[in-house]
Amino acid sequence: MNITETLNGILEALSRCKNLLIVIKGSPDPDVIASSYALKLLATHRGVHAQIVALARISLPQNSAIVNELGISMSFDEQGPSPEGHDAYAVLDHQSAYVERLSGRIPCAIHIDHHEKTEDTVNSGYSLISTTAGSVSTIMALVLKNAGLGLSPSERRNVATALYLGMLTDTDNFRHAGPHEQEAVEFLSPMMDKKIISRITSVPLSDQTQQLIGRALTGKVLYRDWLFAGLGYIDESIRDSIAITADFLLEREDAQTVIIYAMIDRRHGLTLDASFRTRNPNLDLDTLIKKITPNGGGRMYKGAFQINLDYFRNYDDRDALWSLLDGATRQVLRASRDGMHFTELKGFYRRMKRTLRTLFTGEESD
Repeated sequence: MNITETLNGILEALSRCKNLLIVIKGSPDPDVIASSYALKLLATHRGVHAQIVALARISLPQNSAIVNELGISMSFDEQGPSPEGHDAYAVLDHQSAYVERLSGRIPCAIHIDHHEKTEDTVNSGYSLISTTAGSVSTIMALVLKNAGLGLSPSERRNVATALYLGMLTDTDNFRHAGPHEQEAVEFLSPMMDKKIISRITSVPLSDQTQQLIGRALTGKVLYRDWLFAGLGYIDESIRDSIAITADFLLEREDAQTVIIYAMIDRRHGLTLDASFRTRNPNLDLDTLIKKITPNGGGRMYKGAFQINLDYFRNYDDRDALWSLLDGATRQVLRASRDGMHFTELKGFYRRMKRTLRTLFTGEESD
């Protein structure tokens, strides 16, 4: 990951548009909120009108606090934004740059992600997929460091604070941080507001999230060194609690890998969502998840998938449907654990390849 090339690529892509739509595809978490905000500031200071729109509502109080405390302007459009009034769009912190209603109608100017690379149907003006960074916030912090923008004091404080929180979340409180994070933190530290960071990181878990953690502890299944638990039906507004629950159980339980899954009650449909967390650096979660479904992916230590089940949305016996899907998911996870040797080897050789490249060339492999 060459930050000078990254900055130049972003600036060149921005020079070809006047109105940019920055799309948050997944649930708005600290990393995508912060990195999208940083891109918006960069675009604005280059004379490009930029707007952030999320395709889902924020579901955790901590994430809402980031937006509210730092005054980050963003809108929500669950049906998908219209391309009218925009000549390009950008996608950050997502494996695919495809956005329904936009792709094929206006170009994707910028696509930046830190998960494992996957086949994409969209060609972007500038694309960076770097697994050497622990978060997209890390990448955008280093981009801003090299951009030399004339940000106002409030803009510097807000974007530095947001990017730090984005890095904090995606590196598990910097436990999985690398040299890029170290450089980014050194740049952000003099500017960020530590009081705001303290307030946001001390926001307690909601009662609903605590109830789901209790449900997972009660219904957990330990298979070899994997632990998994189904949460039943939960509302879309608390979808991010699945990941919070997975993080909690990985910290508390004696398991190498934790998978938490639930049926998400959407306004007009159903999805089966799962979050993966692991301590095993050799476990290639991206390969493992894509063997289960192409509608998901991962990186080192974290992953997720989402399977559309709208076909069953009018089925009356919800208990029977959950029992069927719960049992099927457990069987799939057991089979995945039994066949884990290949994904461990793939992850090991991928790590070895990066290490050797760094030793012999001084460059980090993306």
